[in-house]
Amino acid sequence: MIAAVGVGGVVATSEPARRAARFQAGIALILAQYAACYAVRGSMAETHEATSRQIEDLVGVLGGAYVKAGQLVSTAFPEVLPEAWVRRLETLVDDAPPRPWRETCRVIEAELGQPVDAVFEAFDLRPHAAASVGQVHRAVYGGRPVAVKIMYPGVDRLMMTDLGNIRRVVRVVKPALLPAVDEFRERVRGEFDYAREARRMDHVAAYLANQKRIVVPRSVLATKRVLVMDWLDGVSLRDALRADYERAVRRPALWRAWALYRLRARGRKALALVARANADMIFMDGHFSADPHPGNVLCLNHPKGALGLIDYGNFKTFDDIERRRIAALYVALAASDRPAIVAAMADLGFKSRRMDPDFIVAFATQCFDRNIVDCSPYKFLQSLETQDKLLTIPKGYMLVARVSLLLRGLGRRLGYDLSCAQLWRDQAIRVASEARC
Repeated sequence: MIAAVGVGGVVATSEPARRAARFQAGIALILAQYAACYAVRGSMAETHEATSRQIEDLVGVLGGAYVKAGQLVSTAFPEVLPEAWVRRLETLVDDAPPRPWRETCRVIEAELGQPVDAVFEAFDLRPHAAASVGQVHRAVYGGRPVAVKIMYPGVDRLMMTDLGNIRRVVRVVKPALLPAVDEFRERVRGEFDYAREARRMDHVAAYLANQKRIVVPRSVLATKRVLVMDWLDGVSLRDALRADYERAVRRPALWRAWALYRLRARGRKALALVARANADMIFMDGHFSADPHPGNVLCLNHPKGALGLIDYGNFKTFDDIERRRIAALYVALAASDRPAIVAAMADLGFKSRRMDPDFIVAFATQCFDRNIVDCSPYKFLQSLETQDKLLTIPKGYMLVARVSLLLRGLGRRLGYDLSCAQLWRDQAIRVASEARC
């Protein structure tokens, strides 16, 4: 795979090896810049800014798992990165040029065992969307519109190799994050089986069926590499809010403030719906999508005002004990009960060097509930680490923090500082009380 050349040089003889060599060389260059900055006592802010551009370029060129990891760490673990890095990584979009029709057609026919025109009454050869794992086409099946999600050949092996490279770097740079990286690898592995994703999606669709303004597509056909599901007619919440904002700022000054007010009000209603649905999934059901970003929420044309929740590749399931543990944390956060917060965090498996109560409460609040400081999470954790240091981040539970951070990020765009503990309080109390019954 990789042959040594001289001192420190490598020649990569396969695509995974070339990607690994490029990633490791890029990270080594960035670490060398930080070492030089420390040695000459240079400007750390300037170094953060320069290296943030380099990591953005490196991740953008490599794509795939590197983009997914960049998105994850900037949203679920912003406290471990400089603000400049978070600002650049959180804007990464998991998209990719679509593959040629001939290639995706072969996947469909191999998986379904029939020619495309024998399965579908109509099939749009132009992709509706494309990402690092696969692409989506619109088609007609059984007289109704469907979305057809097709996985790219070989993408599973390539991305798992990429994630192995990321793990090796994290083991050296930030060992405390290894459990979270391993959890992320398992979540990504789940994206390579569309039949499993279909079962997850159908479970959530059945569970949320009584929520009138939430729609989850149901699967129609599913194999490991092809998923046919209901077509939801609408645009992503991200695109809808962007379009509304652009229309609002073009209005005459007299009407602009009113239009922006209406935009924020509409956004907050959507946010409340998504937050409630996520609370029900996390606490009441224990099965939830760990990726509810605005691109995976659709503003539907019908029924009017409803939201569609899509993409169940990145998924987590809690057993009853795990549900009660995370619920206990949110009950404590909602009540601002400091001893209970410390106890709940310890019960979840979070460990710091001294288990300082002030450190634990501040970390739990910032990650799981609300923003308590105006500075960046990185500076916040740096200031916290003068009194204690985080040693262990357990698997699983930081995915709830990711959901919280994604919802709060959307709230900030709408001028709304939300508290997930207050929004989720009722569901958390109901689940926590199960342990006392």
